[in-house]
Amino acid sequence: MISKDEIRHLGWLSRLELTDSELDRYASQIDEIIRYFDKLDTVSLTRSEPGRSIKKVSELRNDNIHVFEGDPLEFSKNRKDGFVKGPRMV
Repeated sequence: MISKDEIRHLGWLSRLELTDSELDRYASQIDEIIRYFDKLDTVSLTRSEPGRSIKKVSELRNDNIHVFEGDPLEFSKNRKDGFVKGPRMV
């Protein structure tokens, strides 16, 4: 069973402030998930064959040209000389 302190620590890592009711709810939900994985561990896979994908995974879409009507910079707030000015990165 996962403790409230572990849930609180996960919340801290995620920068979330969790209430006591949320800690209780998340602890029970995570315990339920862990029990489900324990149930999956009991399934025997010795006689099963590996699955195969029916659909091709590497299908690519056709490249089509789409002309944009209007000025793409029209709605940007920070534009200067035809460019969009973004925040400083360094």
